[in-house]
Amino acid sequence: MLNRVLLVATLLAVAAFLIYLASLARDALSPNETYASSIGLTLDQCVSAQDGLKPEEARGYCRRPVPKRL
Repeated sequence: MLNRVLLVATLLAVAAFLIYLASLARDALSPNETYASSIGLTLDQCVSAQDGLKPEEARGYCRRPVPKRL
């Protein structure tokens, strides 16, 4: 009886770990994120921080894709 309980608990722990690994892999393989979100800003905050650029250029700069950091 105890062996079956331990077996079920071990299988649940292994399943939870595999789900965790799958979520890490999905995050690592997902597409790039925008520059604004990579530094923790909204698009509007990023655009307003780009002083030397025209609004259209600043918006394009903040939307450019950068690789995700894990």
